[in-house]
Amino acid sequence: MVSALSTAVVAPRVRSWLRRRQSLDHPNGRSSHTVPTPRGGGLACAAGALAGSLAGRRFGNGPSAEWIGASAALGAVGRLDDMVGLGPLPRLGAQAVAGVLVGARAGGLAGAAFGIVALPAIINAFNFMDGINGISGGTAAAWGLSVATHPTLSPQLRAQGALSAGMGLGFLPYNVPKASMFLGDVGSYLLGSGIAVTVVGGSFREMKPDPRGALSVLAPLALYLADTGSTILRRALRGESVTEAHREHAYQQLVHETGWPHWVVSGFVAGVSVACGMAGRSSYSAAAIAPIVAGYLAAPGLLKRFGSLEPESAQSSVGGRA
Repeated sequence: MVSALSTAVVAPRVRSWLRRRQSLDHPNGRSSHTVPTPRGGGLACAAGALAGSLAGRRFGNGPSAEWIGASAALGAVGRLDDMVGLGPLPRLGAQAVAGVLVGARAGGLAGAAFGIVALPAIINAFNFMDGINGISGGTAAAWGLSVATHPTLSPQLRAQGALSAGMGLGFLPYNVPKASMFLGDVGSYLLGSGIAVTVVGGSFREMKPDPRGALSVLAPLALYLADTGSTILRRALRGESVTEAHREHAYQQLVHETGWPHWVVSGFVAGVSVACGMAGRSSYSAAAIAPIVAGYLAAPGLLKRFGSLEPESAQSSVGGRA
């Protein structure tokens, strides 16, 4: 609650500051918005994370030092990218270093090997998927609530889930149904790194791999990882750039080919993420995750083939960054 309220209260001030600094996302041919929109709203989420962390520590249940350090460092990298446009190597290098350090603390050499893959993968999934109103805020809320209410996870991991949920929920009023501000890379890096650190921490217990814990923290993230991974794979197989802006993610197809409003698609994505999180609470129900995600990935094609909805107008004024 502290994280959500602090994010929501600080957000208008962040928006005004971004406008004064002309920190705007200007639309291009592949954007989902049509008017210049302040970019960098993740700074409000950072304020929410700080306030929530202090409140948690006040009551003896705050986030780990790794969560705070990685979120702050990689959020700063994201903000720098928003301002000056970093190349892919500096961004990936910072993510990899953070992954090694966080992973080593959680699981030694095995943890470092997992962390150097997990942090870049999850952070870039949030960066790539942050293309329509409410999708990242809604997914952070869905993932965070799933982790925060999980009965077998440690209190520290649940606290980190609560912080992520609070940041996502606090930002949503400024991004849904129409965007008055975008998270920017500072926001996607901040949310992604906090989630990634929690995934690494939940995947090890007493420096040893914990498959059950890994399932608990990864299940509500399955949709984001699957949409990102399948899109990158298709583009790579066709010899296309995997970093160039495009509209090939399943959520983008739902918006641009079926006519669903951004908030409907974002709500759908959050709902599927919640379903995956619930399925991941038991090894018996975990088998349902694959068909749930497969159904989501197939939904654009099925709706386009059998549905009666018209494609979204190219003149839509709804925001989002593709």
